[in-house]
Amino acid sequence: MLASVVTLGCKVNEYESQSILSQLKEAGYEICEGLVKADVYVLNSCAVTNMAEHKSRQMLTKILKLNPNAKIFVCGCAVQNNPAQFLKNPNVFALVGNAGKEDILKFINKQNKVLPDLVHTKYVNTARPIKTRTRQYIKIQDGCDYFCTYCLIPYVRGRSRSRDMADIIDEIKNTNANEIVLTGINMTDYKQNNKPALKELIKEVDKLNVRFRISSIECMALDDDMLQILKNAKNFCPHFHISLQSACNETLKRMNRHYTIEKFMEIVKNIKNNFPNASVSTDIIVGFVGETEQEFKTTLSNLKKIEFSFMHIFPYSERAGTSASKMDGKIDKSTKKAREAELIKLNTQFKTKFYNKNKNTTHKVLVELYENGYSCGYTENYIYTYIKGKIKSGEIVDVMLKETYKEGMLGEIC
Repeated sequence: MLASVVTLGCKVNEYESQSILSQLKEAGYEICEGLVKADVYVLNSCAVTNMAEHKSRQMLTKILKLNPNAKIFVCGCAVQNNPAQFLKNPNVFALVGNAGKEDILKFINKQNKVLPDLVHTKYVNTARPIKTRTRQYIKIQDGCDYFCTYCLIPYVRGRSRSRDMADIIDEIKNTNANEIVLTGINMTDYKQNNKPALKELIKEVDKLNVRFRISSIECMALDDDMLQILKNAKNFCPHFHISLQSACNETLKRMNRHYTIEKFMEIVKNIKNNFPNASVSTDIIVGFVGETEQEFKTTLSNLKKIEFSFMHIFPYSERAGTSASKMDGKIDKSTKKAREAELIKLNTQFKTKFYNKNKNTTHKVLVELYENGYSCGYTENYIYTYIKGKIKSGEIVDVMLKETYKEGMLGEIC
């Protein structure tokens, strides 16, 4: 019987989907990923925005077009937030929130639509993910204690809890991947014995002689000591994705973000001084509750000063149950759309400038796939690179970047 896992959302979900694939394979299923025709589907859902939750529901329709008789099992944040939205579909045989993914076969076998409580207060290990020769996500932490006013994550993922460092290191040692990505819901809060331990973990990971990245991180984690540790690391890939959300202090305060734009800009300046070729990217929410025209102009002005490599831009999505949903000052859709368009234009300028800066420079590219005559993968500083000809997946090759092409740059083997 063929089972496919369909994943929406964050890198943590991607890691957990690979764990679900391992469980299915161990149980005797043939396994695959994504929207392909299968007998059984596990939909790993997302609820970070209204659109993400809508896409989770929409995915059921897409699955049933492939196989009207499919048995579908839905798990993840959208289920944890609102299980009722999936209950009426007769092809949905079981629901699992976030607590329970580590033992999803029990829910598949029982076909249980009663959602378990979000009970995890300690980190719960999952089956090791399906191995890859390319890039492997390594989950180090789950949950969040920050309670930003716009965010559902603490309610659907629970409080912050960290994975044992020895288990992380053991998983990395036993992976086949040529690159690993440390990921978590809030990696900044990674601890051991109730003490901050991200710096210690990075030092231990660097000893394993595999190139590594850190996924989204809060600016507070990137103090001088951390930057020196990363600068000294032999295998660190210089890409910093630092969650900003707004570049205006008044907006940041309403969001319950625990830094000022001045502090954030100081940290980015330090990064660029220490890592001149690094990619520095971010997330921006546009049209947050109470965002005045002046606040948006302040954000725009400060973003121009920072000059990110690229930005992920999200129109504010109200989530019931969050503090922001009870605030006055909702921004109308047309204003949000106009502000989003300005940020998209600015983002294009940022990306073009970053790509131009990297023209005629040499990088190591991890080849991940071959399509339409090109081998494709990322440089250390996270430029998606197209190399003409077929190169074995998982190979790391020296490439000179030549010009902007599609969603990245064209490269030539050195």
